This record gives sequence, C-alpha cells and structure tokens, in this order.
Amino acid sequence: MLQTRSAVRLEDIETVVKAAAQRHNCSVLVVSHLAAGARDAFVFTVCHSKLYTALLTADIRFTGYLPCRIAAWPEDGGVTLMSVTPSEYGRLFGRADLESVAAPLEELLRHIMEDAGRPLVATAHSRPGASDSMWAATEDMVNMRLALPQRIDCRGTKLEDEGGTGKHDAPGG
Repeated sequence: MLQTRSAVRLEDIETVVKAAAQRHNCSVLVVSHLAAGARDAFVFTVCHSKLYTALLTADIRFTGYLPCRIAAWPEDGGVTLMSVTPSEYGRLFGRADLESVAAPLEELLRHIMEDAGRPLVATAHSRPGASDSMWAATEDMVNMRLALPQRIDCRGTKLEDEGGTGKHDAPGG
C-alpha cells in the first residue's frame, strides 16, 4: 500500500492530483466523488498506457486491477492519499518475478502522490515550462465538470439560438 498525507484542502485535491499526473505523463481518466454521510472522498482513476502494456504482457491477469486508482479523503486537517501497489497484485497471483515489471508503475504512483502532497501553490508553479500568467486562471485550474456544451444537437444549433423570446430582443435604430 502506498499512503501519503497532503496539506492541500479536499476542495483543491482534484486540481493538484491532475497536475501531478500530467507532469508524469499520466492521465486521470475518471474522478469519482463519494459521499458517506458527512464524509467526502475522491477516487482518481489514473492511466499510463506504456507501463500498463508491460504489465499486461507479463501477466494478462493484471486486466482485473488496471487502471490504478488513488483514493483521497480528509483526515486530521489534511488529505490522505492511498493506492494499492502493482507489486501487491503480483503477490496475489503468486508471482514474485513480477515485482521488477511492476516497480516502474509503483514508482510513478509514489511520485504522483508525493507531488499531490505539496501545497497547491508550489505544485502549480513547479510544472516543467510553467511560467507566471498575467491572467487569473490557467487551463489547469478550470474544471469542466459542470460546463455547458457549445452545441446542443447534431445540426450545430447553439444554446444561445434556443434562448430568448423568438424575436429580436432590442429593437431600435
């Protein structure tokens, strides 16, 4: 098991984990928000297809455990991040020889979780090639989860075309 603590608030952990994964050439495929009463948690499904290919070539049974997941939940004023290591999957298969194949993916998960453990300001500016922006928000900070799509049908109708009264709203000269 990999486990680390983050000083980042739970509200910001999604941005931080996505940025950390991107820095390590990894994709966050799905972000699942789980609520159990008063407790919230997030599960990040991460993918690194090149490392997954090596695992699947070594043993096809890895398909039951990939893609990897990182769980995040609030605890003691911070956020705890946890993931099951790929080498533990190899132990479940009874194949100790898979540890060398699983080691790069385990290292990748460790780095993503350690990067996500750093404060948000440090991780946002530590990206390769990152520079301060004169704009308030950057592309990394935008959450498109609840955004409206540009078009609403297959004919290209815009949402703005569908709204209004059906007449010119501001007649005048």
